[in-house]
Formats: sequence, C-alpha cells, structure tokens
Amino acid sequence: MEGFSKPEPHLLLPYCVYRGHRVWWVHLCSSLSVFLGGLLLLLLLRSCHFGLNTVGTVLPEWTWKRQGKAMLTNVSLSSALKEWAVKVISAQHLSGQILMVICFCFNTGSFILYLLQTPEPVEYCIEKHGIASLIDLIFNIIHLLHFGLRFLAAQDLLQFWVETKTLVDFITIPPSFIMLFTRRAWIGLRFIRALNILELPLILQILGILKSNTSLKLSRLIGIIVGTLLTSAGLIHLFESSGDPWLDFRNKAPLSYFNCIYFLVVTMSSVGYGDVNMNTVLGRLYVTVFIAIGLGLFATFVPEVVEIVINRERFGGRYKDEGRLHVVVCGHITLASVSAFMREFLHEDRGDVNIRVIFLGNFCPDQELEAFFNRWFMHVAFFQGSVLKQKDQERVMLNKASACLILCDRTTTDPHNEDVTNLMRVISIKQYCPNTRVIVQMLKHNSKAYLQNVSNWEWSLGDDVICLSELKLGFMAQSCLVPGISTLLSNLFSMEGSVEKEDHSWRKLYKEGMYMEIYTEYLSSTFTGLSFAEACKLCFLKLQMILIGIEYQSGEEEFCVLVNPPSHIKIKHKTLGFLIASDAADARRASFYCCICHSDIDDISRMKPCKCVDVSISSSSLLSIRQPSLGVLPCLEQEDGEYVSEPLESEEVMLDSTGMFHWCNPISLEDVSLTRERASVLPLWQHVVVCLFGDEKSNLLGLGDFMMPLRASSLTTPELKTVVFLGDPNYFRREWPNIQYFPNIYFLPGSPLCTADLRAVRVETCAMCVVLSTFSNPNHLESSMQDKETILSCVNLFHTRFTREPTRPQGLHGRRSSYGFPGPRLLEASPPPPKKGTTVPLLVELVNTSNVQFVSDVEELKSCPGMTLTQAFAVGSVFSMDLLDSLMAATYFNANVSNLINTLVTGGDTPALEAQLAEDNHLREG
Repeated sequence: MEGFSKPEPHLLLPYCVYRGHRVWWVHLCSSLSVFLGGLLLLLLLRSCHFGLNTVGTVLPEWTWKRQGKAMLTNVSLSSALKEWAVKVISAQHLSGQILMVICFCFNTGSFILYLLQTPEPVEYCIEKHGIASLIDLIFNIIHLLHFGLRFLAAQDLLQFWVETKTLVDFITIPPSFIMLFTRRAWIGLRFIRALNILELPLILQILGILKSNTSLKLSRLIGIIVGTLLTSAGLIHLFESSGDPWLDFRNKAPLSYFNCIYFLVVTMSSVGYGDVNMNTVLGRLYVTVFIAIGLGLFATFVPEVVEIVINRERFGGRYKDEGRLHVVVCGHITLASVSAFMREFLHEDRGDVNIRVIFLGNFCPDQELEAFFNRWFMHVAFFQGSVLKQKDQERVMLNKASACLILCDRTTTDPHNEDVTNLMRVISIKQYCPNTRVIVQMLKHNSKAYLQNVSNWEWSLGDDVICLSELKLGFMAQSCLVPGISTLLSNLFSMEGSVEKEDHSWRKLYKEGMYMEIYTEYLSSTFTGLSFAEACKLCFLKLQMILIGIEYQSGEEEFCVLVNPPSHIKIKHKTLGFLIASDAADARRASFYCCICHSDIDDISRMKPCKCVDVSISSSSLLSIRQPSLGVLPCLEQEDGEYVSEPLESEEVMLDSTGMFHWCNPISLEDVSLTRERASVLPLWQHVVVCLFGDEKSNLLGLGDFMMPLRASSLTTPELKTVVFLGDPNYFRREWPNIQYFPNIYFLPGSPLCTADLRAVRVETCAMCVVLSTFSNPNHLESSMQDKETILSCVNLFHTRFTREPTRPQGLHGRRSSYGFPGPRLLEASPPPPKKGTTVPLLVELVNTSNVQFVSDVEELKSCPGMTLTQAFAVGSVFSMDLLDSLMAATYFNANVSNLINTLVTGGDTPALEAQLAEDNHLREG
C-alpha cells in the first residue's frame, strides 16, 4: 500500500508469530499497565482504609470490638512479615548487605546482556529461546523477588511505587515475560538498568573499599556522570535504530551503542565534531534537552572529579621517615596562621633547624596556601586528613613525632566551641599516641583546666597549653602596673632579625633590645654557690647577657621559677637559668663558661668549651617538671632550708585558698555600681580605667584573667590599684560573677564614647586607660572595621580637654610596702591633670594590626614595615593577640618558656588553681 513501508525482512521469517507486524507497543503497554494499575489500586486501598476508619467512629461498640479481634490476627501477621522483610533487605544487617551486593551484580549482568543484544535489531523474532534469553529471564525473576521484599518492607507504599528503583523494575520486568508469549524480543528500555550504577558508592562502602568522605564523594560524582551517559546513549540508540513512529519508522538510521556514547561525550564537552548526526525527530528533541543538562553536568562535575583525583595524589599519601625529627601541626590551618608559625619556627636565630613540619588538615588547601607549601617544600608537607582518625594519625606517623601542635582560630565567634574542638583533638591524640608531646592553643582560661582530666596528659613530658585570652589580658594587666612591659615581654618571646646599622634614630636602640630573646641554659659549675645578684653581674659583664630568673628546687621533686630571688638563695649545681641574649649561640656560653679558662678572654666569640666544665646536659633536651611556681613572691626569711615570705605588717590581708590572689567576700554588682555624681567624688588617683565595648549577646572577654595579675599576692595592699570599669551594664553583669571576689573594683554604667562618663571616672588622673572590645567581626568586608569601636574611643579621648583643678586624693597614705617596693607616695597636693587627652596613659587592643595607623603618627608609619616598630607599640600603647603567635614555636623548642610566662604575666598558675577553676570557676576564701 502506498504511504507505508514494507515490513522489515527479519519480521517476515516463517517462525514469526505476528509476521509482518510490530508489537513493541505490547511490551511498553505491559509496563504502563502494571504501573498505573498498581497505582490506582493503592489509591483505592488508601481511600477504603480512610473510609473504614471514619465509619468505625460511628459504629456500635460491640461491632467494632468483634471486627477488631478478627483484624488483630491479620495485623500481627502483616507486621511480622514487614519486620522480617526489613531485616532481610536492611543494610544495617549482614543479610541485607549481602542481598544488596547480589542484586547489584544481577543488575549489572542485565545491563551487560543488553549491551550484547544491541547489535541486533530493536525488535526481532525468536525461533528458539537461547541461553541469553533464559539468563535474562532468570535475572528478571530475581529482580521480581527483590521487588516483592521491598514492597513488604515499605513504610509508605505510594512513595515506594514511584521510587527510581521501582520504576526501573516496571520498565524491565514485564517485557521479559511478554517475550515468552509473543516470541518477539524488544530490547527497547532495558538500558534503564544502567541507573543501578548510582548505588555503586554504597556497595563499595559495604565492601570496605571506600572509607573516606573524599572517596565517597568521588564515586558519587563518577556514578552520576556515567549513569547519565549510559542511559542517554540507550535512549538515543532506541530512537535512531527504530525511527519515528508517525513516519512508520522509515527514517531510522541505526547507530551502535558505542557511537551513541561517543556522540554524547563530544556533545557534552561542547566539541561537536559533526561526524555523527541524529536522523530522527525524537533523537534530535532529546539531544536538545540533553545539551542543557549535559553541559551543566560536564561543567560542574567533571572539574570537581579531576580536582579530587589530583588532590588525592598530592595530599592523600603517607609520610615516610626521612631520618630526622618531625612535628605535626593541626587545628586551624590558614595562610595567616601557617605563615606566622613558620616564621617563628624556622627563624635564623634558632640556628639550623633540621625538623620536618607536617600540617594535617581535613580540607583541600586553596591556591595561596598550596603556593606557600610549595615554597617551603624542603621543610613543610601537607596531608589531608583529621587528627581525630587513627588512620590519619598513622599516615603522618604521629606516634613517632617529636610533638603535635594544635592551633586555634583566634577570630572565631564561638570561642567555647573552638576550645571544645581542640580538646577533642587532644583526647584523640592521647588515646592513640599517649607518649606524643602535645602543645595546644586555647582561647578561654577555664577551658584549659579540663586538660587535667585527659588521660595520658602529663606536664612532666612537656605537654602544655597556651591560653591566648589569659595571656593577652595578663600582658595588658601587667602594663597597668609597669607601663610598657607588654611590649618588652612580647619582643623577648618573639624572634626578630638583625639591626640595621645605618639607622641612627631612637628606633635603632629600640631594635637592639627588640632583637633579644629569652633562652634557657643550665648554668656551668662556675655559677654554683653564687647568689642571684652575683650571677647576674657575671653574666652581664663577662658574657654580655642578662640573667632574669632561675629554676629553683626547694625539695626533692618540687621546682619553681624565681624571678630576681633574694640573696640567701644560692645557685645550685646544674641550675636552669633564664637568659636574655641575642641568639642561642650566645646563650649557650652560660653553660660552659669557666672562670679559670675564660676569665682573660675579652672577645666572647672566642669562648669555646673547655675540659673543666661538663656540658653534656643540654637544656633543649631536658624538660623540667611542671610544679607550682612561686613567681615573684619575695623570699626574705629561711626556715629549715625552705623559703617563706615575710608577713605583712599589722594590716589584715585576705587571700584566696591558693594564696596567689587578694580576696574579699563576694559583693553584689549594685554595691559597686556608680553614678556620675558618686564617681566624681571618689578619691580616684593612679587608678586603672577599663573601657568595655560589649552587650548582652557578646562573647565574654574573661575579665578574671585581667584582674588576677592586678590582685596578685605579691602586691601589698597599698599597691593594689583601684579598677573602674566603664561600659554596658548588660554585658558587665555577665562578667561580674568571675571578678566579684577581688577588692577595690567599681563599675560605672555608660559608654566609653561619652566624654561625661570619662570625666566622671577621672580618666585624666588614671595610671592607665585600657580599651577592650568584643565587637570585632572577622567576616567584615573591610578588615579595618574590626577595631572601629576601639579607634573611635581613642579619637574621642585624644580630642577631650580636661580642667586644671588640682585634686587631693583622700584615704591613701604614702608609705613603703613591707616587701621593700616603693608604695604610692603622694605629695601635699597632687599635680594638675593633663590638659589634653593625648597625654592620658592609654593601652588598646587591636584585632587588625594595620589599624595602628589610627593611633600612631601617620608620617611614622611610612618608614615602619609593621606594628612592632611604631612608637605607639614601643611605648606600650597598643597590643594585639597576633604577638602571641610566637609562643607555640618558643614552647616547642623550650618547654620552660610557659613556666616563665606564667610567672611574669599571670603570677604563676598552679595545678591547685586550675583544679579549682575547673570545679566551680570561682576563687575560694583562704
């Protein structure tokens, strides 16, 4: 008949049941009828169930009770079947895992059979069922059984009916049974079994092949890309090999399955060679849709897959023992933190540091950080992983590392969570590597007390914690007692380069002191029997260094750090000394100096170890036992070989239970709160004004760390400076429970930006005005805005003028303290206050060190490469937590540094104090 094509020859064979007719629609209708019929049946059952529940509410009681007994047996049986089916197919049980692997293999086998049949026509007659047909039938029977198990285990049948795996079964299982009756094969939509590859990540995880998140992510991406290609290629193969139905399949242009995949890859990669074309309308329509989807997949997933593969090779290996020491650094690893750490760790003043630094982070470094690691490839290596996993600890050989250093995020908005995260890292390290030395950074003082409860944490092995908030506030508090000491200590504990000889300004002399550092060495036998003053004189005149303290052993095992001890304490054999020197080589001369062999040498560079002095002990290889430090308590009397403090005069002094701080009974905040009128009549002179920026939602600064050095027991009562806080009452009320035990504290509700409040607290007569802020936002677009409140406070104070009315403070008497330190001796009339606010002693904290430009001379900044060389920092007017970055490296190379810092800055924290703060976070009466 004209207008219709002749039947294909393979459909006219004698053994064809429906000779000359296509029956592809029978296979397709079988799948649709099963799906739609089942869907309608489920909807009908759900409607009936809902109707029966509604009717049950109005039936007589005896009716639904009798029916309920009959239904109870059926319900219990269906529940038992459902529970059994869930147990069989659940991946949480071994049987379910085995079944998932078996079904995945059968799905793969079905797809392989489809690939073997693609060279045949899309629809062809079967004379006799061969082995391939029987195998395919067996596979589909197994798929049907698995479908039944999933049907029984389904919690929601409607949701189960439209799942991807269920739809795949509907499309592939019914046509295989239709083939038995029609003896007509139609490969049609059997390619849909390729979607089974999406389950490959789960199967590999069950088999234990994939364990890391990166591997799982990589396998998912590959599964999506490959599954999309295989199913799309099967659909194009069907369209092109069959032709358009409305044209009676006359425009078919058979393509092999491989050519279909080739065409899609070329199209998806936007290359488009043009050697393969679509001839059918259906094929062209699908390709039009596929281009939009495929290009998105290619542009998104392929680069991500390539990046993961490359990074796995670069950062996923294992560290190989190179025959030298190595340290592992983990925690908050960024370009800023890594740069600061390596600058201090490999400083030239430390000599030749032959130590490999291994950074372990659970992320892929960005381009800037990767470029930094490439520049330092001789000393640095990066491995992707987590210190919380034993596998990653083994990859970096953490059990053989000389130490593990844990960095914290100083700019976090949740310091408690950051400390808890680092505590988890410490617990993990000590669980798998109990003998590895750990040095961890913490933000809050109360967080470090929990380390005492970590198993295998040993101070004697060199385990240490650096509490940044405690040290920052401690540095600033000490500057209130000794202006500029924060700058002095910061310079001593950090490494700097050599002095520029052509510089003839004040900065040259400042740099000479700035480039000195603190070192520890065991003093030679020449120092044995000398007093501390005599030893200092010897070090200064002969060795050109300064001895500031010693480690003193009062008993058999108890050690303490003494700064400037009294003359009755004599230096013992092999006493550890704390020295200020230009580099480690100069400091080491104190360990081998001999008064016999070196007394006539004027050039200290010519000093070499002699046979008279035993230099076999090196301070860098020995760690002192961490015990309570007596700090700078003056020791003036001696009883039975022990040192005791001279009692105060007749005045009564209350100390806390540890004996380290002045203490008073808790006072309510209302009793110490001031008004402007009340504050103006207080005899405030040489006091400390603390300007606070914070509100009820701000993170707490931990003002207890600020008050502890100001209320140290080494200070006499007249030396205790009155502290006046100025800020938001909602914020200060949250801080008050931690400082209510310290005497001589007042609070003025107000704003540091209000000139009237500054006048009320008599800031013009204070010993130091400290500005602290909790409003810093690390995510701000402009980094300078992190210190906007602090800068505004400084500008406001600089432009404030004060009257010249003389003030006579009352209630304070000039005297000399019992410890021999000069007390606040007052004249008959105090000198007039400064005229301008620029002369008020000021100490501010800067989050961003570049903001020093707003509190320093602009012209000066042009010749200064950083904050440490500005006049504002040199005189002790600014401080930043960035200056504490050097303490991690300093503590690693010298385990005694933390003891000295605690003695000089915080007054020396003791295990008793840490245990007490860990228990209730309060000081107790002594």
